[in-house]
This record gives sequence, structure tokens and C-alpha cells, in this order.
Amino acid sequence: MSSLSRWLTATSGVLAVAAVALGRRRLTFHHDVEVAAPRAATPQPAPASQPVTPLQDIRSRLGAAEAEVRLSGLRDWVAYGEADVSHRQPALDVLCETLRALPWPGTEVDRRWRMILQATLLAHLRPGPGFWLDCDLDLRHTTLVDFDLSHCRLRGARFDGTRFLGDTRFDQTAFLGDVTARGAFFARHVLFTGSVFARGLDLRRTAWRGNGELSGIHVAGPAALRGARFGGRADFTCARFGSDLDCSGTLFAGRAVFRRAWFAGDASFAGSWFRGREDFVEAVFGGESSFENTRFGHRVHAD
Repeated sequence: MSSLSRWLTATSGVLAVAAVALGRRRLTFHHDVEVAAPRAATPQPAPASQPVTPLQDIRSRLGAAEAEVRLSGLRDWVAYGEADVSHRQPALDVLCETLRALPWPGTEVDRRWRMILQATLLAHLRPGPGFWLDCDLDLRHTTLVDFDLSHCRLRGARFDGTRFLGDTRFDQTAFLGDVTARGAFFARHVLFTGSVFARGLDLRRTAWRGNGELSGIHVAGPAALRGARFGGRADFTCARFGSDLDCSGTLFAGRAVFRRAWFAGDASFAGSWFRGREDFVEAVFGGESSFENTRFGHRVHAD
């Protein structure tokens, strides 16, 4: 083959490859979509920090380690609650949160601080100077020492899972809302004498190490003591239950006194155990009463 023939053959091969490449390029350009280059993100201004509210500032100071900071927070807490009626319930909620957060037994400072917080709280729930009307109390899962709510006036209260150390007093107290203390633990004596519960009372699974004095209480709504454990005397003399009472599965290790008690609704003591002496003398049952599978350690007094 001459040099001219060889040059033509090579040239035709290059042209064919170029044509194929060109065709591919045309095909590619025909089907591809032009993608615009991404724009740089416009920097956004940093969100403005939310101002700290007076109550948030008080909350942080009440939980501070320094005693002076805590006391300054408590002084401002009182002033905040006194400034406006609408401030009172939020302020009480903050004080309850602070009590719940205190460790037990904690340091000596923690123990003194607990007593100061309790006294401040109760001072605003008892009629007199500085009384805050129509407030709720939420002290669930809190450790309280020598807690004295006697002669107070409030709406509802929640003490579920709370530990009451020392003597506890609720005597002559009026609750306009529901009161719950499911699973609460009372380490010593408890007084509910003459207390008024305008709605319900829930004391299920409570443990009472000392005596429970509930004489003269008035419960307008349902009352529940199912599964409670009374280690000492349980005195319900002249108690008034305006609705159903559930005392099923309750242990009365000491003397159980229901003398002259009044049960307007159904009363159930099914499955309960009266290990001590029991007294139902002159008790009045307005609804059905149940003592099914109830155990008695002594003779029943119901004359």
C-alpha cells in the first residue's frame, strides 16, 4: 500500500472517531439539563436570646449553692407573688419544684433550707397576713419533715409518693379540690382531725408507721384507702363520708375505731385485716357495706 493510501486510511479512522464523539456530544447536549451553580447560603442573623423572666431568675437563685443567693431569691419570690394575684400559683409551683429537687438527707444547709421553704410555703396557705387564696399544692415525690398544713385553706393537693418524716399535721384544714397521696409514707403520727375534703380523698397504698388520727373528718366525694397499711391506731371516730368509701385490702395493725362514723354511700372493707381491736359502735351505713373475706383478730364491737 502506498503512503497516500495509508494516510487516507488513517485519516478516515480519525474522522470516524471524531464523528462518533461529536454525535455523542450532540446526544449528551440534547438530553442533559443545565444545572445552575449552587448559590452561597445567605447568612441568617443569630436568634436573639430570650430575656430571662423574673420567675426564671428566682427559680435559678432558689437552687443556688450559696445561702445568700438562696435567701435573696426567696425574698424576691415573696415580692413576686404579692405583686399580682395571677403570680401566686406559678410562684407556688416554683417553690414546690425547689422542694422536690432537694436531696435527702443532703447537707446541713439542705436540711435547714427545706425547713425554711416549708415554713414559707405554709405561711401563704394559712388565713391571715399574706394569705394566698385558691391555690393548688403539688408536692409529689418530695421529702417533707414535720410538715404542718394545719388550719390551711387551699384548693387541691397532690402528695403521691411523698415521704413525710416526723409528725405530720393536716388537722382543721379545708381542701376545696381533690387530694391524692397514693403511695405516700408517713414515718410517725399523722393528724387529719376535723379536716374537710370538698371533693375526693385518695390514700391508696399509703403506709402509716405511727397513729393516724382522722376523727371528725368530712369527705364529700369518694374516699379510697385501698391497700393502706396502718401500723398504729387508726381513729375515724365521727368521720363523715358523703360518698363511697373503699377500704378493701387495708391492714389495721393497731386499734381501728369507726365509732359513730357515718357512711352515706357504699363502704367496702373486703379483704381487709383488723389485727387489733375494731370498734364500729353506733356507726351508720347508708349504702351497702361489704366485709367479704375480712379477717378479725379480736371480737368485733358494733353495738
